[in-house]
Amino acid sequence: MDRRTNVKKIMLILLGAMILSFGIFNLNYQNNITEGGVLGVLLLLKNVFNVDLSMASILIDISLFAVGYKFFGKRFLMYSLFATFSFSVFYSIFEGIGPIIPVLESKLLGTILSGLFVGVGVGIIVRAGAAAGGDDALALVISKITSLKIGQVYMISDVVILILSLSYLSAYDIFWSLIAVNISGRLIDLIYNYNNTDKLASV
Repeated sequence: MDRRTNVKKIMLILLGAMILSFGIFNLNYQNNITEGGVLGVLLLLKNVFNVDLSMASILIDISLFAVGYKFFGKRFLMYSLFATFSFSVFYSIFEGIGPIIPVLESKLLGTILSGLFVGVGVGIIVRAGAAAGGDDALALVISKITSLKIGQVYMISDVVILILSLSYLSAYDIFWSLIAVNISGRLIDLIYNYNNTDKLASV
């Protein structure tokens, strides 16, 4: 891989991480819209136990990236660790700045925007050849070794996490969260699969 391609991938990962962290803090966390996968686990830990999200993200993701490394190799692992670190840094920055987008009165608008930011952010990172989080690495691995599509893996994990999220969210909030993860999941699939001849899942 030449240097220009490597720089392009790094820039895409940074862009995706920035979009993702902005959406998670300003939309998901502020409007009680949770996510599935590791993001959902992080929001669960943040709201129930007030765990430091930036540190928890690194610890959880590294353990799951070890699984991805076995299937996709060193370059995938390095890009993914960089994506995780970038997300943590950007999230800390946005948390320090404080909410840029106020709590939205329209739950529908908040849900749609949340799904868009997460879907685009994660989609760009995965497209660049990395995993935005441990759940993305796990989804790619499960998709590789089973007949399930990446979108199906996301949906199964999302439903499990959302059920657990009933410990701090109402059924009403979970309903909107299901819509958000459906939007983000479809966007991730769209961005990852669009004219992509170098899919990780086919490695």
